[in-house]
Amino acid sequence: MDNQVLRNDFKNIRSWVFDLDDTLYPPSKELYAQMAERIRTFIMRALGVDEKTASVIQKDYYKKYGATVCGLMVEHDISPEEFTDYVHELDLSSIRPNPVLKTRLRALAGKKFVFTNGAHHHAERVLERLDLRDCFSGIFSIREAGYIPKPAEKTYLKMLDTFGIAANESVMFDDSPANILAAKKVGMKTVWISSNVENNQYCSVDDKNFCDYETPDLAEFLAELTEE
Repeated sequence: MDNQVLRNDFKNIRSWVFDLDDTLYPPSKELYAQMAERIRTFIMRALGVDEKTASVIQKDYYKKYGATVCGLMVEHDISPEEFTDYVHELDLSSIRPNPVLKTRLRALAGKKFVFTNGAHHHAERVLERLDLRDCFSGIFSIREAGYIPKPAEKTYLKMLDTFGIAANESVMFDDSPANILAAKKVGMKTVWISSNVENNQYCSVDDKNFCDYETPDLAEFLAELTEE
């Protein structure tokens, strides 16, 4: 698409909303493995099950509830803060600052926000590692969502209300097709970050028109919006 045509399509955007993991930084097998291991360990300790059973529970709750923490809350009355605090204590040394993305974000007209199913303190830590914290006006995490994760429509509406932004003047960037489709349904423009197909095997959708735009490279896409 011609850059001018693309810029015209985004000229009314006042709010730029970004998922965190696998969107603001490339998919990381190291981080994914760390988090998966900590989730299994938490389940093993909390429910008194072996590792194989914990792995099954982890996947089942993710598919059924959209986040493992929600299944643990609903079916086992486990404190969500206890879970998220433990699971997100990750070694983030594999994440590097991204000066190119920082330049692209700063060039966008309007406010930028993070909307994640992860923990608030995890988002803070990742943004600090990326040297992007000062690019964003706010973070809406699983805590602010009341532990009702994306792609629940009411969570998108709550996010929009919390930040005081209009759906028809905002755009959502996310690596999950299900999350992107939900954003589109509430009236947001959508951009699917398509570099994480492997980790999103449970987030596929039947609607072939689930996104407005697709890109494997966020910084490159933003450059097309901001460079003359």
